[in-house]
Amino acid sequence: MFFHIFVLGSGKLIMKNILITIVTMAVAFGITFYVLSNFYKKDNELEFNADGTATFSSTTEPEDTYTEETSDDSNGESSDDDTKTTSTTDFSDNDMFPDLDVVLADSDKWETYFKENINLSSDFIPLDTDGEEIEKSDFLSDLTSGSFVPLKLLSGDQIYQLYPTDEIDDKGILSFSKSEADVAYAYFSKEGTKLPEFNFQDINGNRYSSGSTNGKIIIITCWHMGSKPSIREFPKLNRLYDKYEAYEDVVFLSLAFDKSDKLLQFLTKNEFRHPVIANQEAFMRDEIGAKQYPTHLIIDEDGNIEKMVSSVGQLEAALQKIAEPDLTEFNDGGM
Repeated sequence: MFFHIFVLGSGKLIMKNILITIVTMAVAFGITFYVLSNFYKKDNELEFNADGTATFSSTTEPEDTYTEETSDDSNGESSDDDTKTTSTTDFSDNDMFPDLDVVLADSDKWETYFKENINLSSDFIPLDTDGEEIEKSDFLSDLTSGSFVPLKLLSGDQIYQLYPTDEIDDKGILSFSKSEADVAYAYFSKEGTKLPEFNFQDINGNRYSSGSTNGKIIIITCWHMGSKPSIREFPKLNRLYDKYEAYEDVVFLSLAFDKSDKLLQFLTKNEFRHPVIANQEAFMRDEIGAKQYPTHLIIDEDGNIEKMVSSVGQLEAALQKIAEPDLTEFNDGGM
């Protein structure tokens, strides 16, 4: 009797433990399923394997690109040619860019903005429309297409980014920007090339040749009497001459369109201390490749064009950055 009762009691206890275990496992499974399915439900799909385990497959798209698929007759099959990645850069809402409603309001405001902020001959950091750094030659080439204008990022560095011109209706903005880019790209392409051989005599009878200036830094200004921007630069160019004339290995030259007699008469009323060589329109246009006046060149001691720019401000900046270390070295060695 006692044994029978014991067996019955033990059986009930075992059954009770089994039920508790089953209930516990079910609750645990339910909680696990709920947590996992809700945690991944936005970005992943839950898949059950044959052995009862669960795996997740992500459906998240890359954050920085928008992919647009095009349909064709390939029964839903896609290829690399079927997708297109579009820039996600939002220029209007980006604090790193100027107020576009202001700078692109009309051609006058854009020209003012450009002259105060953009120097395409400087050693700036060039960015494409997505903010990726590209080669300066590619940046300038893109500008010459007329499909972009340059914007300066509002930072301490010289960083320019391409801005598409699709929504710019003012043709004056497009014309001015393309003209500046054409000159900048042409002059940038000249850097590192050899200055053509020359043998000049200035209006005072002094001679300068490729041989006599070898091993010296040459600063050349291209101008003519009819160019008002050229004449306005005379005072600043005179100050540059005064600053560097003490360096014995620096030569200043200026090339002009005009004849000697007219230049002599003109310069009695317009002080210009650089040596002036007359009748050089063909040399400037065909040999140097000047596209506007004034144009300035820095020639290194090996006779190569180190910099070619279109304003005295750009010339000053270039001299400070690339020439002054050499000039200091020359001066120290010769004094």
